[in-house]
Amino acid sequence: MSETLLHCYNQRESCLQTLAADLVAQLQGTLAQQPRASLVLPGGNSPQALLPLLAQQLDTRRIDLSPSDERWVPTQAAESNWWLLSQGLPHANCPDPRQGTSREQAAVAWAERLKRWPAFSAVLLGMGEDGHIASLFPGMPGLAAALDPGAEPATLSAQAPHAPYERLSLNLSMLQRGQWLGLLAFGERKRELIDAVLADEPSARELPVYAWLRRSPLPVHIYWAP
Repeated sequence: MSETLLHCYNQRESCLQTLAADLVAQLQGTLAQQPRASLVLPGGNSPQALLPLLAQQLDTRRIDLSPSDERWVPTQAAESNWWLLSQGLPHANCPDPRQGTSREQAAVAWAERLKRWPAFSAVLLGMGEDGHIASLFPGMPGLAAALDPGAEPATLSAQAPHAPYERLSLNLSMLQRGQWLGLLAFGERKRELIDAVLADEPSARELPVYAWLRRSPLPVHIYWAP
């Protein structure tokens, strides 16, 4: 297990401001050496306020952007992670994962595209109150293979326990292609899960977030606020 760095804040705003500054520093470090930098971000509610902070501080025209997972919904649906990110950082290169008539076709095409990118400059994930990361849910069929850090980096067809049920998700190995790894979590329930994972409690070992924090090749930066 690599070192885990837990950053705690009293206010969500200060948490997001520090996270944005850290991501910007990481990406600018890449851009100082390369023409482009790549970034993986979560969807959902937590990162929405992060996007304007990144847009203000980065030349996003030089950023290749991907969601960590996507709901199998129409492109401009409110539930679409891709739509959220592409609207929040409109000048970034953010290819739509829906490149196929089926989820299985789209997963293969999405993985092939991401493999052509250099190692991601940064990968930030969110987590659910059930301990899921990306669209890798506890008890999901194929979860053990999806969380195998030695597997081939890939994207996969996933099944959520709640609507929208049909998903696409990067597997753990693809997510770990990042040169900087992070986790953003708000609320007391998520802090309880994080503490259980860090304490290696048996009840936490089957949670997907356990694999993200304890099977990581690099330190994982955790940003938490109530």
